[in-house]
Amino acid sequence: MQIQTIRLPGAKKIEVLSKELPDPQEGQVLVKTFQSSICGTDKNIYNGILPPGLKFPITLLGHEGGGTVAEVGKGVRKYKVGDRVMSCKNNGTFADYFLALEENLHPVPAEMDMDLGCLGEPLACVMYSIYNSGVQLGDRVAVMGLGFAGQLMVQGSKKKGAVDVIGIDPLTGKRDLAKGLGADYVFDPNAPNSEKAIMDLTQGTGVDVVFEAAGTETSMNMATRILKKNGILVLYSWVMEPIHLHISRWHDDAINIRTTCVMHLNTPYERFAWFDRLLAPYWKGLIQVRPLLAGPVALKDISRGFELANQPDTIKVLIRPS
Repeated sequence: MQIQTIRLPGAKKIEVLSKELPDPQEGQVLVKTFQSSICGTDKNIYNGILPPGLKFPITLLGHEGGGTVAEVGKGVRKYKVGDRVMSCKNNGTFADYFLALEENLHPVPAEMDMDLGCLGEPLACVMYSIYNSGVQLGDRVAVMGLGFAGQLMVQGSKKKGAVDVIGIDPLTGKRDLAKGLGADYVFDPNAPNSEKAIMDLTQGTGVDVVFEAAGTETSMNMATRILKKNGILVLYSWVMEPIHLHISRWHDDAINIRTTCVMHLNTPYERFAWFDRLLAPYWKGLIQVRPLLAGPVALKDISRGFELANQPDTIKVLIRPS
């Protein structure tokens, strides 16, 4: 069948084109896309910051998204035509239809509408980090980077009982949004004395937990400096370029380093076991997501969607086939 999809011939260049999509093979599912969204990784790739091994031109992009099962290949047991599913791998969701292995999808919970259900993968990833962060009742927590993940981490930390949540981001709009979503304090990491102010808030000891959700050398090192002895450094962001880290404190002060990405568990079956639990706080209304969303932008105008994603205060851009 002919589908509409995208191609990146180079940095900051994106084309919408038609191509032939084969029928689903054994173990594959054909999904009619309802919605996809631009991840921070997609934005980096668009801007020319490529993960190791990836080169232009790029013809398969988009891992966030979902839709309705249109056809199933031989041997598929979990899904049937009409089922609502979310993408859990790079299935090329920037298209009006996409093919995925059965194991690379997850059912959209009956309680979730498709707007949020198609965001299931990034929502689950952040909640897994929150669940495994070690945040306890009465903790002081800092969140480095107030993008999509950081804004959810602010809210999740408050729900877990943090007495103070500190949002840290250089952009005024993102700091203001975090305050509106529950952050007790916000700081510009580039402002003079911001670290001193954070240390003063904690009587000089540092925060109990830091989420690193900015993915920069500056952020990683500031996170290390504001953390208390024996504190927890929660690594979430994907740093795709070499950086210099001052990690003597990791050893000297017994910093607890936690990598928290549900998508990197050993098997898809572990991920599958986690997902419904991770998505429940969203459909139960415990965490606000809609204030973080921009669009939707039509697939044919996806270049405008990436331009919007590159605007400083944009959090998450939605893409719809039409």
